[in-house]
Amino acid sequence: MSGFKSGASSDDPFGSDNEGGGEDNESSSTDSDSERLSPESTARSEADRDSNVSESAGGSSVGGLPWIYRRDSISDDRPKTVQLHLQESTLDHQRETRRSLEGELGESVKKADLREAALLVGMTRVDEVADVLRDWGYDFE
Repeated sequence: MSGFKSGASSDDPFGSDNEGGGEDNESSSTDSDSERLSPESTARSEADRDSNVSESAGGSSVGGLPWIYRRDSISDDRPKTVQLHLQESTLDHQRETRRSLEGELGESVKKADLREAALLVGMTRVDEVADVLRDWGYDFE
């Protein structure tokens, strides 16, 4: 018994970090968020973004040990749990991004870490977030 309401989520927060269901049956998105990036936003220095994200994430080393190695579980230093309802195309993009990052980093990446890191990066790139929201119909006249 996990303490969660039955049917509250299809993700098992305490099980393996693998995606549920076969990926062969899932639809793929042809609309990529990376296509929406403007040259001005991508020209911003990565150092500026990295410093903003790591400052707000609390991801700096304490005693020389990075956060993912200091914690005992995925929920350590995450006092609040929020439920996300995601579009299928967003889940597809998450899977692709996760595979890409795991290849780049050379180790597995937890979904919760990927989602929080993406959220933090998104909050430093508000202009691009606004563009996606406009694509969804916000600011529609």
